[in-house]
Amino acid sequence: MQLPTTQAQQLMGDSFPWIKQYFAESIPKGVMPDPHQTICIISEWLNEPNAYANTTFKGWTIGVEVHIFYALDTSINSLDEEIKIARLFIANGWTVENSRNHSKDPDTGQTDKVFYFAKNIKLRKKD
Repeated sequence: MQLPTTQAQQLMGDSFPWIKQYFAESIPKGVMPDPHQTICIISEWLNEPNAYANTTFKGWTIGVEVHIFYALDTSINSLDEEIKIARLFIANGWTVENSRNHSKDPDTGQTDKVFYFAKNIKLRKKD
């Protein structure tokens, strides 16, 4: 099974062409993203067993943090796009655990947005 961050990035794929670059977990050392381009950092925030029965677990819960840094000169309607992101995750079996308010990154001046999505996976006996 793929890591939660990989699953989320593949789900978002090319659906949001205004996101110019995706990073898993963090921005690599030495990489300086352009504040005039929108980037997305997808991090894991939840990865644990669930659905306990008969002294074992029958499922697994995964979760990702989707952190978007909007380009300084963006012309997209960010709220409409954020709703599309949430609907995409929901349509694919995830839940929106938290949708934080917009804030301003102190280093770049970019507006940012953070979502927390979670998904329960039912395990088969051989998993």
